[in-house]
Amino acid sequence: MTLKSLIKKILSNIGIIVMKRSSHVYLSDDESFRIAFELSGNPSPVVIDGGAHKGATVDSIRGFAEGAKLHCFEPDPALFGELKLKYSDDANVKITQAALGERTGKAVFNINASRPTNSLLKAAAGIEKDLAELCKTMQSIEVSITSIDDYCETLGLSHVDIIKLDLQGYDYFALLGASKVLEQVQIVLVEVLFSELYDGCRQFPDILFFMQKRGFRLFTLSGIHYGSSDELLWADAIFVKEQPMRDSLFGVTN
Repeated sequence: MTLKSLIKKILSNIGIIVMKRSSHVYLSDDESFRIAFELSGNPSPVVIDGGAHKGATVDSIRGFAEGAKLHCFEPDPALFGELKLKYSDDANVKITQAALGERTGKAVFNINASRPTNSLLKAAAGIEKDLAELCKTMQSIEVSITSIDDYCETLGLSHVDIIKLDLQGYDYFALLGASKVLEQVQIVLVEVLFSELYDGCRQFPDILFFMQKRGFRLFTLSGIHYGSSDELLWADAIFVKEQPMRDSLFGVTN
């Protein structure tokens, strides 16, 4: 056994899998933002950030585009407070305390043992034990919910380059509320589920069909996660507007 093989075996035994990036076997979720930014073709993109959490999207996009304008949505009061404080001096980051969905109004939001699993949906029964513990609801609160279309119309926001959604099973419904914006947006980065991790969630085939009907194609999957039995659980899906439709939007003809 070579030294490299021995090291990989030791790391694997403690749950660390080593991938060679240049092999193109796997794209980590850290690369999702880079890919979305490069596909947008805009050095200073306008970004809708659904499920802003602690600002990973802002920080990542800013690493490529200092002039990016980000509209961030976070319904968790504690996380919203952190975001407001973190970006208080940044005029290009707008933080809204709301969830994204198919409509504007109020909804019940579940704050879980692990805040990255917070959702408008309850965790599904029967998910594996470790994940169930992370998704255990500690508190349910009423929050504001808005659609992307309503938000953009209210602000007079006529152009969006990238929509990023990480809504723990509610992503499909947020896309339903973005029908107008999807007519002109170029890139959609959305978390997709391959298993029913949340009650009532729509899974990858539903989102794929929805996006294809609206002129998008699946560009890649990154950050693919598996369960303890090697079952696919979730990933980031990056969709890009098909070129003929993109050209027609900007008055380009052959």
